[in-house]
Amino acid sequence: MSPRGKGLTTLNVGIAAVESLLEIIIGVFTDQVLERKEFPGFGLFLKVPPGFQEHQAYFESYILRNTLSQLGNTVQLNQKVLWKPPVLTNMARFTTHLGEAVFEGWFLDGAEPLLDFAGTILEYVQRADIAQIKSVRLCSQAIASIRTVFLRVILLRLSELDDTGADEVSTVSFLDRMTYWQTIILSPENTEADFLRLICYLLYTKLIDDREKVRLAAANLWRMILVQKPAETSAILNHAVTLNQRQISSGFKKIMELDNETFILWVDDHREDLDAFFFGSMALSWETFVSHENSKTQETAKSRVGKRRERLKKWVTDEMANEETLRRHEVATHHWNVNIHASEHVKHQRALQDEQDTLNYISSSYGKLDRDLKGPCGLLSDHVPQKWRLDQTEGRNRMRLRVLPDAGSQGHNYQPKRKPRQSVSSGGFRLDTISRSNSSTNMIVGTPDDKASDQAAAGGEKVISDELGAVEDGFEMVDDPREEPSGFEDKNRKVMRSLQRGDQVQQVYNVSRIVGLEACEGLLILGKDSLYLLDNFFQRSDGEIVNVWQAPKEERDPYLEMISGRASHEKRPSSSSREHDSRSWRWEDVISVSKRRFLFRDVATEVFFTDGRSYLLTTLTPVLRNELHLKLVSKAPHVTGNSASPHPEDAWRLEALRSHDDVPQSLGSKFANVFNSTSSNPNTRRWAKGEISNFHYLMLVNTMAGRTFNDLTQYPVFPWVLADYTSDELDLDNPRSFRDLSMPMGCQTAERQAEFRDRYQSFAEMGDHTAPPFHFGTHYSSAMIVASYLIRLQPFVKSYLLLQGGSFDHADRLFYSVEKAWTSASRDNMTDVRELIPEFYYLPEFLENFNGYDFGVTQGTGQRIDTVALPPWAKGDPRIFIAKNREALESPHVSKHLHQWIDLVFGFKQRGELAIEATNVFHHLSYHGAKDLDNIEDSVERLATIGIIHNFGQTPHQVFPRAHPRREEAHHRAKRLDTAAESLTRLPFPVLESGERVSSLLYASKHERLLCSAAFRLNIPPSYEKYMEWGFADNSVRFYMTDSKKLAGLFEHLHQGQLSYALFADSRTLITAGTDCTVSVWAVVSGVKSVDLQPKACLFGHSTPVTMLAISRSLSAFLSASADGQVLLWDLNRLEFVRMLCTGGPVECARINDVTGNIMLCRGQTVTIFGLNGHVLLEQMVCEASDDYILSCAFYEGTGEEWLQRDIILTGHRRGVVNMWSKVIRNGRFELELIKQLNHTGTGREDGANTTAGVSCILPLAQVVYTGDEDGRVYEWDCVHRHDESSRR
Repeated sequence: MSPRGKGLTTLNVGIAAVESLLEIIIGVFTDQVLERKEFPGFGLFLKVPPGFQEHQAYFESYILRNTLSQLGNTVQLNQKVLWKPPVLTNMARFTTHLGEAVFEGWFLDGAEPLLDFAGTILEYVQRADIAQIKSVRLCSQAIASIRTVFLRVILLRLSELDDTGADEVSTVSFLDRMTYWQTIILSPENTEADFLRLICYLLYTKLIDDREKVRLAAANLWRMILVQKPAETSAILNHAVTLNQRQISSGFKKIMELDNETFILWVDDHREDLDAFFFGSMALSWETFVSHENSKTQETAKSRVGKRRERLKKWVTDEMANEETLRRHEVATHHWNVNIHASEHVKHQRALQDEQDTLNYISSSYGKLDRDLKGPCGLLSDHVPQKWRLDQTEGRNRMRLRVLPDAGSQGHNYQPKRKPRQSVSSGGFRLDTISRSNSSTNMIVGTPDDKASDQAAAGGEKVISDELGAVEDGFEMVDDPREEPSGFEDKNRKVMRSLQRGDQVQQVYNVSRIVGLEACEGLLILGKDSLYLLDNFFQRSDGEIVNVWQAPKEERDPYLEMISGRASHEKRPSSSSREHDSRSWRWEDVISVSKRRFLFRDVATEVFFTDGRSYLLTTLTPVLRNELHLKLVSKAPHVTGNSASPHPEDAWRLEALRSHDDVPQSLGSKFANVFNSTSSNPNTRRWAKGEISNFHYLMLVNTMAGRTFNDLTQYPVFPWVLADYTSDELDLDNPRSFRDLSMPMGCQTAERQAEFRDRYQSFAEMGDHTAPPFHFGTHYSSAMIVASYLIRLQPFVKSYLLLQGGSFDHADRLFYSVEKAWTSASRDNMTDVRELIPEFYYLPEFLENFNGYDFGVTQGTGQRIDTVALPPWAKGDPRIFIAKNREALESPHVSKHLHQWIDLVFGFKQRGELAIEATNVFHHLSYHGAKDLDNIEDSVERLATIGIIHNFGQTPHQVFPRAHPRREEAHHRAKRLDTAAESLTRLPFPVLESGERVSSLLYASKHERLLCSAAFRLNIPPSYEKYMEWGFADNSVRFYMTDSKKLAGLFEHLHQGQLSYALFADSRTLITAGTDCTVSVWAVVSGVKSVDLQPKACLFGHSTPVTMLAISRSLSAFLSASADGQVLLWDLNRLEFVRMLCTGGPVECARINDVTGNIMLCRGQTVTIFGLNGHVLLEQMVCEASDDYILSCAFYEGTGEEWLQRDIILTGHRRGVVNMWSKVIRNGRFELELIKQLNHTGTGREDGANTTAGVSCILPLAQVVYTGDEDGRVYEWDCVHRHDESSRR
């Protein structure tokens, strides 16, 4: 009978090279068995490459199966080879090796092939003629070893048939195979006594099998064993313990007399006794055998694994050594080639980068030149209507007064809210501002970056090309995904090129610049000499600088992604020439650094600069914020008051921004603060004494509370002060004209207050601890409130549209009437408790729609929304409204009660029981500390909380934990020009007599002396230790030391021709005008005994020589007037043209008010006053005599912080006359009212008549006026305290 084996899943090796390699390996293994003296074993486990154990098992099984087959074929073809003792010995070792592999599981399905191989050998050597051969007899031990392996594998295979649940065919086949090998299994040479016992035990398990054929095959084997081994089987069966079990031996002997079916029936009848015998004592022998074999297999496997591990280690070591050798070889061989290639590649890439940067610079310069040529006063002026935006430059009292041309808004086509059936232009602003989550109830308004809209074209042709680039034939144009996002660019080098010459990088921080509702990520670089802010760069944790959209998502600020509603890993924004804008300031220009909050997290820092600009920067964590703040303060130590400002002319900015909390306090001062009932804040004391205005103090309080213009969610808060918006005339002496400052806006009427109190009580009775009760479900200050107030100005239009989803709200819901806004917030609307913003008291432009936006029409009346409807007492003029509103804010009634409003918003009634009593409780998430965003684990809850904080409103930081002091009554306050101009009295003798026309008067407060300059001469601020002269024949400008008259610097050809005018903007900036019709700006570098001029810009716009300059340093604005009467206004920060004020006759003198920004131009006998943004406030003839004209003029500005009772200007005339005027509102317009005339009388004239010399210069101070004339005399005029006035008091 030919045995049949169950084959393993064969490996499909179809490659000839692999088959040839297999033949070689098998040939080597065959020779090791047949030719070598001692077979050492294959050691495949030491030769198989590293891999999965399953793969190793399949591979070894594949090799062993083929080796076994080849050896079997070789032996069959030449059986005499087994006569050789070495061969038989090697065969014994080979079968032992294969037996271990089968037992350990490395030779998959190898039991039956091994049985066939070993059985063939044993069958041959057991033949009588072969067994008599001497060489075979000498190898009896080897033959016994083969037989042992054979019998162990028989037992293993029999047990596997039970364990694996083999099918009937496989089981019967193997039992038949055992019958085939019966001569070996039952050979007399088989001396192992336990083997027959174990065979009987396993055959009994087959005898009681459920499958009939298996039982029959097992019965055949039993019969064969009983016939060939009667004594041994009798001995095994006679070990039965009980009487019934002893009958087993006789029963089994009957099998030789019965057929298989009858024998099986007998087994079934005696099943209980048979089971007790076989599964009792017989099973114990089997378990002992199995335990022994398992232990031996485990030991063998452990040894095998250990050797394998050592070999793998050796392989790894060898491989690493080989790799190191190869690496060294490659480095040694190709090092020079690699270096040269890398060097040349970097040079090439940098050349490309330089070329690109050059092209960008040329493009930027060409664009600026194009704007200058086509803009107003340009050579190719196209007279396109200009769009305007509010400039972030802050002046006195932190007022942002100036609007600038908005080059980025020319292509905007904002649309009003339309009905569903109305179509909307495709050019409209469209943004999806809702961040969607799994829950439909959790939504947050986003603020995606709108770079594309900022880059809209100024001309129609470019707009068309942009649209074609975006959409063509209805298909969306996308980038090729195979292309790199930005190609090669050395960002580190690009950043380094942004540094000033000779500067060094000392620290780099990843920050985000908050702009309204948006956040622009970038780098803040702390250099040795300067501070740099670069947009859209990011420094990775490995130090590499990349574009911000290429930065790892996990390293960026997740809160910015949450408020913006876009993924941080999104593709780069729309291409822009301003994509990587860089800004830089010298450390001496950093005027203040304050800690701020963003989303109630202590991660923000606000940095203020001497040019009036500020930036709110956020970091990833509070720890980084504190580190950054410490670094900034250490670089600019004067911000904390530890050292004086390097530029005294900027000291007023530092005082306006310095927080009392930032100043170090001693233990004694802290102790006094706790027990002192009055405020320890010096600004509060100054306000209480009336030294600073209500407006200035409110701005200081907002600053101390962390409110900032840079974040619409934390915009400064100002109160409604008026309640009368219906009268034709505003009566500020009537208390009924004012709102109740002791109550919040929700409680201006008793009925409304009662409703809010009932609401609070209802919420309190609900007892929801997660949502504390509140009076007001909306806030008095939020991003939407600010944006709706400033909806007529950029950049707030964009912010409003971001909140509204891309279009304006319904016209009825817009801010279009001051009266309706008041009635809504104070009486009619339970969801409206808004307060005001600072612009209501200084910026009339926010009430005008001078950009021509289409806000739609109201549904009820069909009225088109345009400029804000004003109260009747404003006479339809926004400037009159602002003036009267500011006057109301500074009125005695408001001054008397303002502390009560401060207590509600910034003070002790803001929180706790006192807030409940004052009906002043808002939603709990509007207060700092209600929830820590960093500790919220649920992303949906965190997103919803951020949405509420970012959009609902944020209650300011509590500045005053105790009651705010009242404003003191005005008694015995120092006289000022605005209150006591009529009392001005001239000293009897001139204070100075130079003999030359007085062209400039300056008061050096440091030296407490008056400085007088003649024509073509200027004293250099702030110490005035040097002066400048011009007008020389060689067209040079010369600098001299004041004390020694030594030359400190000489510069020629600043202009083509002579200088026609010059002035110092500050100690670092000189502005010159020339007969060549240009204006130049120079950086002044002043050493101890030297002065250097470095050009900053040359400005073009005039077509005739420039004859007059005037400047406001606090507002960073200056004007130039030419001989043909053309007056141009310029931006000192950006050195760009702003607007043309007017044309007309030549301008004799001009001034810009450094506080209000008003511009005064004097032509002949006429005074014209403009607002800073070009609106004519008044134009009036101020000369009585026909031959008189104005020679000089000046504004009275006070100290810049107090409220001036009267807006006073002074004009100098011929024949020694100085007129003092008060700007008043009369008949719905501004007029000048003469309040005092000052006269220069001739010193040698007995009649006391005026001198013939005209007044060429006027310097008004707080209590003194200095006037200089063309003869070089300077007079002093003082406010005199009269006895009659004191008695009247």
